[in-house]
Amino acid sequence: MPAAGTRQVISATSALVLLGTISILLFFTEPIAARFGFAVAVTVAITSFVSLLSRRLLFATVIAFSLVAMVFLISLEKHATMNMGLHSYDLFFYLNADTLEFLWSDYRPYVFAALAALAAATIAAVLAWRFDTTRLSRLASGLTLVAAIAGAGTFEPQASGKDGAFRLFTQNDSFVSAFYLSWSETWGTLVRGQLVEAAARTPLPDFASESLCALSAKPPHIVLIHQESLVPPSLFPKLQYDRALDRFFLSDDGRLHRLRVETYGGGSWVTEFALLTGISAKAFGDMRMFVQVLMEGRLKETLPQELANCGYRTLMLFPMSNGFLSLDRFYLSIGFSEILDRRAQGAHTIRERDRFYFQNALDAMDHHFKSSDRPLFVYIQTMASHGPYDSAYMPEVNVPGGGPGTSAEMSEYLRRAAMASLDRDFFMDEIKRRFPDEPILVVRYGDHQPSATRDLINAVWGDDSPDVGADGSPGPFITFYAVAGHNFPVPPLPEYDPLDVAYLGMVILEASGLPLSAAQRERKRLMMVCAGRYSGCEPRSEILAFHRRLINSGLVRTP
Repeated sequence: MPAAGTRQVISATSALVLLGTISILLFFTEPIAARFGFAVAVTVAITSFVSLLSRRLLFATVIAFSLVAMVFLISLEKHATMNMGLHSYDLFFYLNADTLEFLWSDYRPYVFAALAALAAATIAAVLAWRFDTTRLSRLASGLTLVAAIAGAGTFEPQASGKDGAFRLFTQNDSFVSAFYLSWSETWGTLVRGQLVEAAARTPLPDFASESLCALSAKPPHIVLIHQESLVPPSLFPKLQYDRALDRFFLSDDGRLHRLRVETYGGGSWVTEFALLTGISAKAFGDMRMFVQVLMEGRLKETLPQELANCGYRTLMLFPMSNGFLSLDRFYLSIGFSEILDRRAQGAHTIRERDRFYFQNALDAMDHHFKSSDRPLFVYIQTMASHGPYDSAYMPEVNVPGGGPGTSAEMSEYLRRAAMASLDRDFFMDEIKRRFPDEPILVVRYGDHQPSATRDLINAVWGDDSPDVGADGSPGPFITFYAVAGHNFPVPPLPEYDPLDVAYLGMVILEASGLPLSAAQRERKRLMMVCAGRYSGCEPRSEILAFHRRLINSGLVRTP
């Protein structure tokens, strides 16, 4: 072990090298001056706080360097796979056994890498603690801490900007400042929950309480299918593929109906929330990715609740374990009476072929039709088409991929879409064979585009991205919905192209011939006034007033 004086010199030099490395990393990854200043100030504050407690400069800088490096690297990988950086609420959001099981199953290399990085950081911190004989003045550390906090406070309003700390999908840099900025929202959420964006007041009356649904005839059974990561390839003019696949995305009217969703490449629950509740997840600002956890038990007149009020049995087939992201509690709170999760369905993996879930749904439908006269609502979630696309899914299945010049990822996505098309045909044929006399409405939708379309999108990724790029390719938030009937004619569907996903639940109710509540009638009016837009409606005051009426009527409960 070197002498004490030598160790102090080595410690001080090493600390300066680490601080310089942090500064260089932030300089090149925080291109906005205010975000760079904010990130530096917060990092200095963290270093000062640790040194105030420990009096060891090297130990404090090792902690700060490890934090910045891990936030950056985790955000980089998370953005590559899920198109979003690390948010502080992730530390709470993913902390349950079923979600960790999902990460271990599908993202094991990343879990290993994170654990290895954490172990390396811990070892480095222990060695720094034992090696560093320098004892800093707590007064100096305290004064530096105060100055750093003041600097962070100066930069924070400019760093936040009009879009807040966590701009989804557009943020492929500024990861460290975004993580720091997200803590104020996480803290507010943990303390009081997150309020939905709404007008301060509205002169319009509250919505009338919903009475028991009065039906003049037996309504159709409804099957809602979450087509994981599917987007019509016909939307990409330059893509080469088997055109027979186009039929898969059409409704009974022979038309392609485009859907505008609010997430890209991942975060299916954002689309689910808007569809099932009729409220855009964007109304919850930068906490939108966690909206289901936040709004558990706070919503009324959701799609499954409306159907239950009309006498429907509400059943969900969920490909994950019940506790995944704690979503099961949310689903039960909005009106699903039963959830068949991965274990209940006998799934060996979380990514079974679509036909597996369809077969389970057919069996459940058969049992219900034989034992009950109630109409049935079945919500089926699929998973086979989800990324990553770096390996062949069920390579033994011979289906076409992409044509010449198609990337390997896109070709694999097209293979999975072709399998999904075959399985949809199987499902519809089985419905006709097994239930010849039952009226059934089948609605399918793409929850988000696959990450494989990234190179095809000729648009700026962001909340204000155009629906169509300069070369005719769709923006990142365009998918589809398709409606088919068995012994039930599908009425004309809305002409809006695309239609925002928050209106799709109301469209399903109306297509089924079910009466609309006062709130649903207002949602229909807004769809027409806003030409199919919801969060992008002009005038925006219409949507904010609607949210205020939902809150005043007790249909949305806020803390």
